[in-house]
Amino acid sequence: MKQKIGFFVSVTLGMLTAFGPIVTDFYLPSMPEMQEDFHTSSSLVAMSLTAGMLGLSLGQILIGPLSDKYGRKRLLVGSMLLFALSSMCCVVAKDVMIFNFFRVIQGFGGAGGMVLSKSVSADMFSGKDLADFMAILGAINGIAPVMAPIVGGATANFTGWRGVFCVLLAIGVVLMVCSARLRETLPPERRTTGSVMQAYTHLFKVFRNRRFTLPTLAMMCSFFAFFAYISSSPFIFQQVYGLSPMEFSLCFALNAVMIGAGSILAPLFRHQDTAMKWASLNLMVSAVLVALCLLLRWPLLVLMPCYVYLLLSFGLLQPGAASIALDAERSNAGAASAVYGAAAFLAGSLVSPLTSVGNLLMSTSCIIVVGALGCLALTLPLCATLKREGMSREGAE
Repeated sequence: MKQKIGFFVSVTLGMLTAFGPIVTDFYLPSMPEMQEDFHTSSSLVAMSLTAGMLGLSLGQILIGPLSDKYGRKRLLVGSMLLFALSSMCCVVAKDVMIFNFFRVIQGFGGAGGMVLSKSVSADMFSGKDLADFMAILGAINGIAPVMAPIVGGATANFTGWRGVFCVLLAIGVVLMVCSARLRETLPPERRTTGSVMQAYTHLFKVFRNRRFTLPTLAMMCSFFAFFAYISSSPFIFQQVYGLSPMEFSLCFALNAVMIGAGSILAPLFRHQDTAMKWASLNLMVSAVLVALCLLLRWPLLVLMPCYVYLLLSFGLLQPGAASIALDAERSNAGAASAVYGAAAFLAGSLVSPLTSVGNLLMSTSCIIVVGALGCLALTLPLCATLKREGMSREGAE
């Protein structure tokens, strides 16, 4: 199922997959100003992050199966319209609770872009072609965590936090127009039949497939380590190591680039399960090194290469895990994309509050190591299963 697609489709799908950092990272530099503007506590402003991730999780679960029944394009355009409208409501919100409510809606709309971009990719490609294309999307997606806080911070300096959400509104409108130009990749004859409720039963059916469940859970464990880094790094870099906000932004940007670099390296492996195995092994080693650096308070010049190693390994893991999971459930691509995408943000919603429990350095170290260990424990049996299946096919031929 190899297809040639143009630059426009690749960039559009890459931007749609980037709604995670767009929703969560873009306005981070504006949070102190928002606290002052809303005359509220920092915890209620911080709750907007959880609200956005909640919308990203629920949206993928609800929209994915619907796309298997009704097609991708209409739901994608509708999701971008919802994102744009909710962004406008965030701009005019006068109360933090109203703002947080529309953050859930905003995340819900962004979730449509994330889940449907994966479904469209699975419609167009399979096997190694799918892994290679997911790597391209991962590389494009890797730019978003770098640019989001930088663009958001620069915008806030000139316009305030409401101007940041005006930029998000503009992004939603642009991607709605771009989505309208994409072709439908799921023709009526390939769509699921039956009622809407029956479409949602496919969410549970995908877990019967070991080839889907193992890479999804492995990816989820890797996101435990990733979100532990995301939620703790502002405090570790600035409070423990004394970096300024600008110095922290540069460190954050460097580590985000490493995620994209890891995704670019993934297609160099002949088989996606091989890339995934080496990525999980390196993720485990790098997690232990980061934990040692944090617990022993080693200098920043030692910690930063370990973080780079961790996020490079994380980026290397993602294309293989996504392609193996989605390829295993091609007939339920929407439901599979929904479960796969929601699992990542479920990990984020669980990890973010845990890093602040007790000693920050201890809790962060434990979560990163446990997440990497879980990823490795799930990846090794998956690779063994895929190897046996490959040998069986070769023997049959």
